[in-house]
Amino acid sequence: MRFLSGNFIKFIIGSGVVFISIYAIACNQTGKTNFTQSDLAKLRWLEGSWRGADTDGKNLFYERYRFVGDSKIETDSFSDSTLSKVDSQSTTYLENGLIYHKSADRLWTATKLDDSMIEFAPKEKAANSFTWKKESADAWTAAMTTKDANGGVKETIYRLERIK
Repeated sequence: MRFLSGNFIKFIIGSGVVFISIYAIACNQTGKTNFTQSDLAKLRWLEGSWRGADTDGKNLFYERYRFVGDSKIETDSFSDSTLSKVDSQSTTYLENGLIYHKSADRLWTATKLDDSMIEFAPKEKAANSFTWKKESADAWTAAMTTKDANGGVKETIYRLERIK
């Protein structure tokens, strides 16, 4: 029973703590994979019609978000404030414990979510990540993160304000 000496036991316990810490960090970096309908409901602040622009107040766009049941948010995008002609559509939805955002043939998965933000990472045919962050009941930001040809990170922020 010499192999169960005090130093050996300390080594095993220490190794276990290190392993658990590394595992926890890795899980946090890959994101949550057990989202529920109540998690998706935290995004109810998105419901409504919005006018968006870049940080210079240029590149105006208009969007409408609406919940369809408890597990899907449909988004319509418009080129003008009349909101009369849909230019494109996307969907954010819950499936098998994951939250996805699909736009055309591109797909992202949610990695973080709380009452005031959701973060998405690329999954299929998408190159950027993005975060939606609530500022108030009538304003939020969408931060798009991409990489340039040299691997440098570029972030573009859009601010959206509720259309009343």
